[in-house]
Amino acid sequence: MVDDLDDGDDLFAPRPGGWGAPGGVPGVHGTPLPDGAARPGADVAAGSPGEGGETGAVSDPSGSDGSAHEDAPADLRARKRRRVLLAGVAAALVLVLGGLTFVDVVRARQAEALLRAVPGGVVGLERPPRELWTVDVGEAWPLAAGELFVVAAEGALVAYDRATGAEAWRRDGLGSVQCGASGGPSADALDARSVTCLGWAEAEEAAPAFTLPPSTVTVLGLDGRTMAERALDPARGNATVLSTGDLARVVRDGRDVVVLVEDARTGEVRWTQTVPTRTSDEGDSSCMAYQEGSPSADGWDVVQLYETGGVLMLLGCDVNASLSSDGTVLSTELTRVQQIRDGRLVRAGMTDSELLDTDGTVLWSVQGELMESLATDGTGPPLLFSRRGPGVVALDEAGDELWAFSGYATQVLLVTRDLTVISSYPGAVAVDSATGEEVWAWKDPAVGRTNGQVAAAFASRGGLTIAYSEDNGAQSRWVSIDVADGSTRWEEQVAVDAWSLFAVGGGVFGTRNGTVVAFG
Repeated sequence: MVDDLDDGDDLFAPRPGGWGAPGGVPGVHGTPLPDGAARPGADVAAGSPGEGGETGAVSDPSGSDGSAHEDAPADLRARKRRRVLLAGVAAALVLVLGGLTFVDVVRARQAEALLRAVPGGVVGLERPPRELWTVDVGEAWPLAAGELFVVAAEGALVAYDRATGAEAWRRDGLGSVQCGASGGPSADALDARSVTCLGWAEAEEAAPAFTLPPSTVTVLGLDGRTMAERALDPARGNATVLSTGDLARVVRDGRDVVVLVEDARTGEVRWTQTVPTRTSDEGDSSCMAYQEGSPSADGWDVVQLYETGGVLMLLGCDVNASLSSDGTVLSTELTRVQQIRDGRLVRAGMTDSELLDTDGTVLWSVQGELMESLATDGTGPPLLFSRRGPGVVALDEAGDELWAFSGYATQVLLVTRDLTVISSYPGAVAVDSATGEEVWAWKDPAVGRTNGQVAAAFASRGGLTIAYSEDNGAQSRWVSIDVADGSTRWEEQVAVDAWSLFAVGGGVFGTRNGTVVAFG
C-alpha cells in the first residue's frame, strides 16, 4: 500500500534520522564528519595510498597494525547499497526527464485504486471501448465476488476470472440454486470472501414450486471449495441470501409475518422481528397467487423476501414492508426505501423524502425526490440532491442547501472534488461543486435523436463517459466528455443494451443475448 502524498510532499527531502538530518549517516548529504574520519564507503583499495601514504592496506579506525578490518563485508554491503541508491536516483531522473515524477506515478496509482473502489469508477475509456471477452451465461445474471464473476445455470455453479473471462472453477450437481456473494467486511462485492447458495429439492407434483422454501444452504470459498453445508429448517419458511453472508427467513404467524436472520453456516439466529399486516380489501391483488399464469386466491402464505441495497423488502398478502439490516422496521406501506453509498437510507414519500440513519432514525427531511449522482471518482464531497421545479438543489450531510441549479435537470451524472455534472437538455452542464457556479456546458451532438435519458455513467481519470440506449436496446451510444473543458473526447456505437451496463472493480461490463461482455 502506498501512503497518501500531500501536494507539498518532497520524496527527496531529508527525513528525520536519515541523510542530511541530525543523527543521520555521517559524511553524506552534508552531515559533519569526525575529525580525520573518511567518508563512509571511501574504502582504500590495495595499491592505493592509505593513511600516512602507505599502500596495500585497508584503513582501520580501531586498529594500528594496518591489518584488514574483520568487518570488511560491511563495506561491501555499503557499496551495494550505494549502487542501488544511484540506480534508484537514475530511474527517478528518467521519469522526470520523461515528463513524470515519482510523485506523479504514485498519485496516478492512487487515483486508479480509488476508481476501482467507487460506484461508476472506471480505469481506462480514454479511447472508444473494445470487447475484451464474452462468456455465455444464458438467462443467469453474473454475480461479482472478489475478482470473479459467478454464474448459476443448468445445475452448475461456474466462476470466471473477471479480468480474462477464463473459467476459474466449476461445481456441478448443485441443482437449482440461488446465490449471493457475501462475508466481507462490507456489503461491497469486491470485499466478498465467500459465495452462499440456496438449493431447492425437486418439487412434488402436487406442490406448486413457488410455495416451497429452499431446502439446503452451501457456503463456498472463492476457490470453489465447500466451507459449510447444511439442511434448512422448513419451519422458518422462505429464505434469501444477504450481503453480510447471513440468511434472512420469513414465515407467517397467524396474521403477522415473522422475519429472522440466521447464520448461514450454523443456523444460529441473529435477530427476529414481527411485522404487522394491514387489512386488505376483498380481491386485493397482493393476496392472489399465480400458477401458470392464472390467478387464484390462495396466496396467503406466499411472502416474497429479498434484499436490495442493504434493505430487506417484504411483499405479500396484506404486507408490504422494509427492514434495515438490524431488523428495524423502516416502512409498512408501499414506500421506496433505498441505501445510499455511505450506508444511510432514503425513504421516499409522495411529496417529500427523509434521510434515515442506519438504525432507522430520521435525520432530516426535504421536499421532493432525494438522490445522489450516478457516478463519482471518489474525490467529491458527500452531496445529495433534491428536485426543485425543473432543477435540483445540492444538500450537505446535514441537509442544508449549498446551491441550486435552476436550469432543466434530469439527472446528476457525476460529482468530483471540483465539478458536479448535471444532465440538462440539450446535453450536460458542469458547475462548481462548492458554489454551483457554471463552469462549462456540453451540447449533445445527437440531440433530437435520443430521449436524453442517460442509462449509465462512468468516471475515469479526467473524463465522464455516458451511455444512451438506442434501437430498443439493441444498440447503445457512448460519449466521453473531457471534464476539464466539456469537449467531446470520442463517441461510439456499441452493440449492447445501455441499461445492462455496470462497472465493477474499474472495468465495464454488460449483457447481450445471453452473454456477459467485458469492455476495455
